[in-house]
Amino acid sequence: MITDPFSLLLHSLPALSPSLLVVGVGGVSINLLNTFLVVLEAIGVNLLYAVGRRKFTDIEKMRRYNAEMKAFREEMTAATKSGDKAKQEKLKKKQQQMQKMQAEMSMQNLKPSLLFMLPLMGVYYLMSNFFGLATLAMSPIVIPLIITSIPISLNFFWWYMICSFTFSGIISRLFGLTLD
Repeated sequence: MITDPFSLLLHSLPALSPSLLVVGVGGVSINLLNTFLVVLEAIGVNLLYAVGRRKFTDIEKMRRYNAEMKAFREEMTAATKSGDKAKQEKLKKKQQQMQKMQAEMSMQNLKPSLLFMLPLMGVYYLMSNFFGLATLAMSPIVIPLIITSIPISLNFFWWYMICSFTFSGIISRLFGLTLD
């Protein structure tokens, strides 16, 4: 008896056999359908966030603020390197205005995050419970990080993180959300 809804769907499709979607790598069995579902989840979450950010954030204003802050930092660096005390003092007066702009940018970026955080955490929780610690992908190398390292056998958490980071930059560019 088939209890897994995805296997049930696959059994109803004559061209797709579940055995074609399961791969054995290094003694570990990986269900490619589950791997692909996590990729789709990462894409969906990033698309939803991009739509929310586009709707609730004034991107043009953020770009202007970002350009002004970048110019301010360059001026400050040049004044510090040249030792121009008068220019440094003038720029220090402007620094408070730059901090206000930075705070406003942070609030603008926080709006869509807060709006979508709880629903997306719910989806993540459901998916992580569904997949558990099952291996969804295999990394050809161990990826060292500061605190830990990403193992060769990637469970839901690591596979979702890799997929999410991969697609977030692409989707941000497609939606015109980059500040550069």
